Amino acid sequence: MHKANAKEITPDASMSEYFVGRVGVRRVVDDRASKEVELFLVEFHNGARTKLHYHEVDQILMAAKGKGVVAIHSSTELFDPKTAKVAFEDVQEMNEGDAVLIPAFKWHWHGAAPGKDFAHYQMKKVGKTVWLEK
Repeated sequence: MHKANAKEITPDASMSEYFVGRVGVRRVVDDRASKEVELFLVEFHNGARTKLHYHEVDQILMAAKGKGVVAIHSSTELFDPKTAKVAFEDVQEMNEGDAVLIPAFKWHWHGAAPGKDFAHYQMKKVGKTVWLEK
């Protein structure tokens, strides 16, 4: 059995490269506790967000507090080899208690609404994440 209190876990500063803005990431269930699932509490401050990415497995986000946004890629229009228009037409607000399932291999980002703070739990099977933004 693994028991943890997310608020007592020190945020993992090594993950800051995957975010825009100030974010605290707390690994609630990691690979020492389970080789099959992971659970993070992610706290976004003042409009912070993840960088654009996808997971090779489904991901569930459960809003814990504040006001957030999740945006899933809907289309890409290529103009030339170096220019494209990327659309995120599936954009959802998240409020405390809301849950969203993001299917595997869908480009997306999530975080706090502009000027707001937000926290969510991120749950998924262990699997690769691919990051587009650097």
